[in-house]
Amino acid sequence: MPTDTDTDYAAAVAAYLKERADADAEIGAAVASYRAEAGRLAAAVEAARAAREDANSAAVNAAALVAETDKAVGVLWRSLGDFVGHRRTGPTPSAGEPDPDPGAERVRARIERSERLLSLARQGELPIEAPRHTEITAAAIGLGTGALAVWAALAILWSGSLPFAEALAALTLFVGIGTGPIVLGAWLSWQYRVRPRPGQTLVCVGAAIVAVCALAGLFMRGL
Repeated sequence: MPTDTDTDYAAAVAAYLKERADADAEIGAAVASYRAEAGRLAAAVEAARAAREDANSAAVNAAALVAETDKAVGVLWRSLGDFVGHRRTGPTPSAGEPDPDPGAERVRARIERSERLLSLARQGELPIEAPRHTEITAAAIGLGTGALAVWAALAILWSGSLPFAEALAALTLFVGIGTGPIVLGAWLSWQYRVRPRPGQTLVCVGAAIVAVCALAGLFMRGL
């Protein structure tokens, strides 16, 4: 039959074991919490390092893009000055308000577009329409070249000293009709940096034909 001492001892052992189990559970929970926190800190440190590397790389790329852009803009501005005159362009302008979202590709696309427009301007091929009154100018140029062709043909016929005078006079009339679009193209390229459109060319040629036919009918009936 157990005594009171045995009962107290068993109770003490049971209490000890329970306290030890509770302590082990707390220690295990603390270790798990520490490891989880250490993992989160390590991940945060790694993310911070990656962000710092990305920021450094972005800063280097931005500096390179600024240098590249400044160089390209300087070349374009000097080329523009060569085209329209350096007195009109003046010194290279300073940078304006920064683009909140520049993007290297967008910046390079703008520079390439500016280069294409300048190249087209040099060739008289800007992708813009000339003012509407250019049709009237085209007709005037056609009438003028046609009239000059008739005048030159009359001079050939009246000279009396040129062989095949009638053939030369007829050729002069055809050349005069074909000269109209050339003069029109040179004028549009000089004035507006564009090439003549088909409608303007047709107006010019039509006016030259009308002038040649009308004046030739009046002054060159014997041709």
